[in-house]
Amino acid sequence: MTVSLKQMLKSRLLPSDEGLIGAARVLATELQIKLTRSSTKPFQALREGRDLRINLGCGSDIRPGWVNIDLGLGYKTTLRGERVFVAYDLRRGMPLAAGSCSYIYSSHFFEHLEYRQGLRLMADCHRALELGGRFRIALPNYRALFAAYLRGEHGMFDLLTHEIDEPASRQLADYMTYIVYQHGEHKCIYDEERLTHALCSVGFSKAESVSYQAGVDPDTELRRRYSFYVEAVR
Repeated sequence: MTVSLKQMLKSRLLPSDEGLIGAARVLATELQIKLTRSSTKPFQALREGRDLRINLGCGSDIRPGWVNIDLGLGYKTTLRGERVFVAYDLRRGMPLAAGSCSYIYSSHFFEHLEYRQGLRLMADCHRALELGGRFRIALPNYRALFAAYLRGEHGMFDLLTHEIDEPASRQLADYMTYIVYQHGEHKCIYDEERLTHALCSVGFSKAESVSYQAGVDPDTELRRRYSFYVEAVR
């Protein structure tokens, strides 16, 4: 079905049908996800696991010694060796046993979920953590970015120049458009207040803003400049 839809895009739609082409591409991707990334079978091998460390929405940051989970349309599920990766649609929740995890980490992932999807996944993380387990989240620091925009501080955005569709322009509004929407991939804005409230609302005993942590948070200038961090305790 996905193949025939892609063929239709090439053979029947015109360049002027940009909106329809975009919608059809989204549908093709969702069909691929439905067909290949909705099975919970890979998690059965982890059902007896304890003290698991989970990396949610890991992207290409596939960490040894962790259970790395992402849609991963370019990756296949790998349950052997040090680099465990599960290709799965986390919008469906996280099918791990209650109390099986000691640490859950996520960097720049929850802003890609609708708010209610994110809230449900946070609740699932709370369920999967052992008592005293920790959930650490890094997200875009919109508050700092908005403040820099209002001050007219161009230097704050220089690491994002290559992301701008019209590089000859590079006005502050171009950067803000990318930061907020990221080509339609961003679905929700969080700040420290909203995130800590959401985490406590699903049952975490404590959630608070924390600083960058070497060895856990990605050590790139891009992420360190544009992120804030919150840690919650089960």
